[in-house]
Amino acid sequence: MPSLPPGRIGGDGLRALLWLVDRLNLVLTYVIGLLLAVMTLAVFTQVMVRFVLTTAGINLSAAWTEEVARYVLIWIVFLGAGIGCRKRQLISLEFIVRALPSLPGQGLVHLGLLVCLGFFGLLISVGLAFMELGAVEASPVMQIPKAWVYAAMPAGAALMILNTAALMAESLLDRRDIRAIGATTEGVE
Repeated sequence: MPSLPPGRIGGDGLRALLWLVDRLNLVLTYVIGLLLAVMTLAVFTQVMVRFVLTTAGINLSAAWTEEVARYVLIWIVFLGAGIGCRKRQLISLEFIVRALPSLPGQGLVHLGLLVCLGFFGLLISVGLAFMELGAVEASPVMQIPKAWVYAAMPAGAALMILNTAALMAESLLDRRDIRAIGATTEGVE
């Protein structure tokens, strides 16, 4: 497959940007793994305190565990969705694009991704508005500013935009059928 001349946008510069996006996603994968461990530990602690120790006659309270688990899960979902965009692993109606010939199917996928980009932009706007509201509000137990929790929405949406754009750029740059990218490719010819 012929490559674009070096130095042009879409050539080596774009490949370097795609490489950076993939490195960022690798780091985020480890961050998500760490957050998952924190969430698991919080839920385990909550179960131990609420059920096991209570059964043993020891009455303790660990109200912070519910907040930690909930807020960490929110961050996991938004960060993970960004990575899912890069690998084309978010939910979609694959049977429609698979039923179409190559060019119309690819066009429909790209159109859908453009609509997603618009939605992700809206998520950033709404998330920033929520962050403003959350700046004066704190969580009930740990007194964490809610803006930190709400920041997951614009941060995740920005990652979704970055990764969706990278997915589209890579498919166009490599002249690959975008329907064949990701884990949802069974039946694509």
